[in-house]
This record gives sequence, structure tokens and C-alpha cells, in this order.
Amino acid sequence: MLPSTLSPAKQLAREKVRGLWIAIPTPFTESGIIDEEALRASVEYYIDGLKVDGIYCGGVMGEFWALTVAERKRVHELVVEQNAGRIPLIAHTGHHVFSEVIELCDHAQDIGIDFAIVMNPYLPTAPADELVENWYRQIRAASSVPLFLFNTRYSGYCLSPSLIARLADIDTVCGIKNPRDEEHILEVQRLAGDRIVVTDASETDWLNLHLDHGFPALMSTLTLALFQTPEDRRVLEYTARADAGNIDGAWEVQRSLDPHRHVYQKWVRAASERGIVPIAYLKAWLELMGLPQGSVRPPLVPLTPDEQDGMRRELDALGLVSSNAVI
Repeated sequence: MLPSTLSPAKQLAREKVRGLWIAIPTPFTESGIIDEEALRASVEYYIDGLKVDGIYCGGVMGEFWALTVAERKRVHELVVEQNAGRIPLIAHTGHHVFSEVIELCDHAQDIGIDFAIVMNPYLPTAPADELVENWYRQIRAASSVPLFLFNTRYSGYCLSPSLIARLADIDTVCGIKNPRDEEHILEVQRLAGDRIVVTDASETDWLNLHLDHGFPALMSTLTLALFQTPEDRRVLEYTARADAGNIDGAWEVQRSLDPHRHVYQKWVRAASERGIVPIAYLKAWLELMGLPQGSVRPPLVPLTPDEQDGMRRELDALGLVSSNAVI
């Protein structure tokens, strides 16, 4: 039973935000426009092939910052249409223009997306807590969409656990994607977990947070597509084993993905540590697995031929290179 004092948005999050959620890129054609066919095919692959429990669309990995508002709406619409109500959806609606945040929130709600997620607002310097709190309270005043916070380093600053706890009092704020260190994550859970669903985005840490701290969802990561295929869904497998009480078996399967994590660290995490948003690396990885995503938009650049060859060799050693790969 859910606490009767929870608002409808908070109850909805507790009901629907469970299991493995994937963050998806936005495919582009050679001419640089949204590849609608590839996006539809990708959504189908994630749902039917990988059996994900939810989709996060239009976020950082979706290059939202390189899309017009109209393009962002179209991405959200395509995901909704292809999903056809099968699994819950969350769409990133954050922006530096407040009126366009509300426009995107209302559009997401109107087309049937379950949750909007809004990253920390852009400001020229790390803002006072009062400014950030006012931002989210103004969103609530203008929109009734169930809202997740997104405590991402891409905003340039971090929401403190105490600020998150205050924001959790807003009736439409129902969750947070909080990719921070374990101490921060667990403090947020302690202070606000009675009111919002607290989640992390790290597949590496997922089993520990799920088993030892009761976290209900992995929110959200493309590693679900990078590490898995329809024939080998090990993240799904170890999660299912854990939920069935087979803890030793869950950890055994989880550890078997260490070689995948090593390659991910080398190509994706290392790019992030150099100050590069690693979307080109993610798209190249999916391309090698037979799921074309096209190129990236400026200022991002595609992989060099040497990088492509190096990634191909390492993914081939993991058995992840598809016979349909074109790079």
C-alpha cells in the first residue's frame, strides 16, 4: 500500500518507476535531420529486444541542446507513437528559457508521456539555493506534469541533499535522477526518499543500490543497449535473479560484465573525463552492434578512423560486433 498522503504524481512515480530504464540517443540522417525511421526502429529494439522497463527520451544523450523546440517535440512524439502505451516514458523538458520549459512540459503531458524531467537550470554561476527552488516552484505553478529532477553535472553545479529535500515537498516533484557519489545518493534517499523516487544512472552500482538500499529503478543509461543484445540480456538477468532472491547468482552474472565495463570506461567515460560529451562514441558503439544512429551535431565530432578501428576490435572481442555493422 502507498501512503495515502502522497500526491497523485508521487504515487504515479512509485507505481511506474521500477526496473531498467534506458536513455536513448537521437538518430540523424546523413543530411543532419532527425532519422524518424531509425528512431522508431531503435525504440522497438529497446522494448521488444532488450525488454527495458522504461524509456528516457530527449535527454543529454539525445542531444537535446542541439535540437530546436519543434525537433524536441517531434522526438517525444515519435517515441510515444512507437511505444504505443507498452512501457512508461520520461522526456527531458529542461531548457534555459522558462516559457519553453513549460511548452515542452505541457506538450509531453498532452501526448501521453508519463513524466517530464528537468535538469538543474542554467545560470551564469553556481546559483543560490533560493533561485533554484524558485525555478522549480515556478514550473509547478505553470504546469501540472509529474516532474523528475535531474541533478546532472552538465548544468555546472550540484543540488545539495538539503535542497533536494525541500524540492521534494513540491506536490508534482515525484523523483530524481541523481548521478552522484554514493554518499550523496544515500543522503538524498534518507532525507527525501519518503516523498520522491530516488534513482541513480550507474549500471555498475545498480545491483548494490537495488539490493542493499531498496532503490527501485536504474534511471537511466544507454549501457542497457551497449552491454546487451536480445540473445544476451545479462543486466536483465542479474536483476531478475536478485528479485527472485538468488543473490549469489545475481552477483555472479553482474561480475561477468566487468570486461564490458572496462571497454565502456576506456571509450565513453574517458571521453567525458576529457570534457567531451561522449555521444559520438555511444552512437559508434551502437552502429557496430547493428543499430545505426547516424552522426552527431556540432560542436560534437565523429570518431576518427583509428578510433573506429580500435573500438571495433574491442567490441569484437566481447562478441558485440554485428554482421550488419557498416563502420
